[in-house]
Formats: sequence, structure tokens, C-alpha cells
Amino acid sequence: MSNSEKWNVAALNRSKIFEIYSSTDGKPNLSGIEGRFLEIIMTKLNMNFEIVIAKDGEFGRQLSFGNWTGLIGMLHRGEADMAVANLGVYENRYRTVDFGFPYMIVGAAFGILKQNKEWKIFSFLRLFDFPIWMSILSSLLVSTILIYFILKDRETVFNVLFSLFGNMLRQPLDLHADMNKWKLVIGSWLVFAVTMSSIHSGTLLSFLALPSEPKTVETFEELSEAVTKGTHRVYSMKGDNAMPFLLNSKDAKLQLIGKKMKENNWLMSAEEMTKDPLKNEYSAVVAGNYIFKLLYGYGEKKSKVYISEELAFTANVAFAFRKGFCCISKLNEIVGRIMGSGIYDKFLQDESFKWWLLQSQNETKNEESLSLSLKDLSDAFILLLIGLSITLLVFLGEILFDHFSK
Repeated sequence: MSNSEKWNVAALNRSKIFEIYSSTDGKPNLSGIEGRFLEIIMTKLNMNFEIVIAKDGEFGRQLSFGNWTGLIGMLHRGEADMAVANLGVYENRYRTVDFGFPYMIVGAAFGILKQNKEWKIFSFLRLFDFPIWMSILSSLLVSTILIYFILKDRETVFNVLFSLFGNMLRQPLDLHADMNKWKLVIGSWLVFAVTMSSIHSGTLLSFLALPSEPKTVETFEELSEAVTKGTHRVYSMKGDNAMPFLLNSKDAKLQLIGKKMKENNWLMSAEEMTKDPLKNEYSAVVAGNYIFKLLYGYGEKKSKVYISEELAFTANVAFAFRKGFCCISKLNEIVGRIMGSGIYDKFLQDESFKWWLLQSQNETKNEESLSLSLKDLSDAFILLLIGLSITLLVFLGEILFDHFSK
């Protein structure tokens, strides 16, 4: 193929995917998965080319009156001959531009940081769920009222309540002597108190020995419920097809995620998407599964990130060309040969490994300390202060009550 002509190649400047640097010979110096892939193809074709970057940083969204943004818009307006950016082959795009031989199948998954095991104050309350705690409280109140009426005003309601509550904490049951006549009632309560306190103690000790893994959302249904409750956010890349697909999906849970993303403008730029987009445990990201493989394929972060097995949709990825471009068949032949050699997968693994090396070098390695810090025991001190404060209030209340009752 003659090298006298020059092709204009549209791309997005994204780290690890497509990076362009200046060079002394005037030729574009490319790196990244797509950059190295394009360089091999152009070398094989012996073709000169010039890189043009989409100013809006988008793959391409269809606007009103048939206009397009991003790379698809550049091809549609004739500003570029081909586009390289992991472009998904979708029906609306196919009516506007041509696509070459698919070199990858991308599934839209979501990634999120796994919930950590850090203890927080009152974490022991999570050992039982809310209905069980309400059942225990109801049983305590019902038993208090029953025993109070049995004793016929020989004990106050508060004395009975505190005696039963203390008994659940394995304190002696100190009630009026007449209560010994109601052995069935006392026996039933003792069995209940011993059973519940033993279960809670055993569960608490086992949890302290080996904390259970906190629940991380693992399906789009769970993610939809979390977004509805307001505990989680879901981001996608600006200008890709994730949000439009979710909005137009027949699945109600996917529709809800798409609506929340649109209402709150939960979007990231192309550069943000390739620079560790998972910020915290309550922010999920919907993107092609190759992005998560690239960013979290190696190292310690791999075990801290959950990538959903469920996919919202799948799409073929290919080079895009302006309508009427001359050399699509020749490019398809070369792309097919290269994909058969597994070079693209090797580029992906190389970039993932380099990213892990860079991250590990930048991290400050703190020496582990075997001694406990104040932070480790902060919850215990907070609980102690709360208990002492309640005790002080009760003490002052008794003094005031005794003073005014005289």
C-alpha cells in the first residue's frame, strides 16, 4: 500500500489505553493497548497516519437532528478516516459509520470496592438482625407487664424491668417472694433469658475471633436496591453507551440505575475511568470488563475489588471508519491475523502489570506495629463514657427525687 497518502486517525488520549507523545521524527509515538495495536497495524500496512484527538473526550453520543459527539461525530463530519478507542458496535452507530473486524467482545459489568472488616461503634448490634432485636424487646416488655400485674403493685414497673433486663445479662433475678408461686412464668422467662444471652455471647465471641465478611453488592438487583436506598452511587463514562442502554433496558432494575445516573450526573471522563475509578465502598462503576482487568488484574487491589459476574449487556469492539473509506477490507485482514496470534491480550496483560508496578512503587510501605493504638480501642472507651454518663444521670436523678419527695 502506498505510503504517500496519510490517514487521519481519531482517538481519545487515555492512559494505559491510548497515549500519544511527541517525537523528533514527526511520527506519533504511541503507547497503551490500543496505541501499540494501531502501531503494529500501520507498520504492517506501511501507512503514514496522523492522530486527531476528540476535544470533548467522548466516544460518541447521538444528539438531536442526527448530530454526534466525540469520535463518531468526527467520522460523520469527515474530520477523520478511522477511529480507535475500543468502540462498541451498536445499531445507531452502525447507521452512521462503518465498522471493521471485531477484535474483542466487551461485557458491561460493574466494579466496587469490597466492604472492609473494620469494627465500628455498636457493631455488636449487627450480630442479630432488626426483627430479632424487636422480638427480644417485645418479649422483655410483655414479660415486664405480666409480672408487674402478678405482683399486684408490690414492685414498681421499673424495678421489674431492670430485674428482667439484668437477668438477661446473667445477673440474679431479684423479685418479690410471692413470685415463687408462679414457677411456670419464672421458669419460662429463665429459659428464654439463658437461651438468648448464650446465643448472643457465643455469636459475639466467634465474631471477635473471626469477623465475618461484610456484605458487598454482587448483582445489578442488589445494586439497584442500594441506589434506591441512597447508600450507593453508580458511575459510568461520559459519552459511552452504558447509560443510554440502562435507560432503555426492559429490566426495571437497570432502568432505575440509569435514571439515577442521569438525574445525578454520575459520569466520569475517559481519563478518570482509566485512573482507578473505584473511590470508596459505596461508589460502583459500570464499564467494560476489560477496564477492571486492566486496572485490578494484579496486586493487592485485586483481592479488594469485586467485579460482577452478571453483565448488563455485551457488544463487539472494532475500529470505526467514515462512510466510503477505501481500505476497510485490507485492515480487516490484518486485524484478523493479529488477533489470532493473541497479541492484543498480551498488550492488555503488559499494561496491567506495568500499572501494578507503578502503583506499588508509589505506595508508602508503613511498618506494621504489634502494639494496640488508641484508635483500636476507641470504640471501647466511647462505650465506657456512654455508660458512665448514663450512670451519672441516674445518680443525679435519684438525688433529686429523694430531695423533692421529702
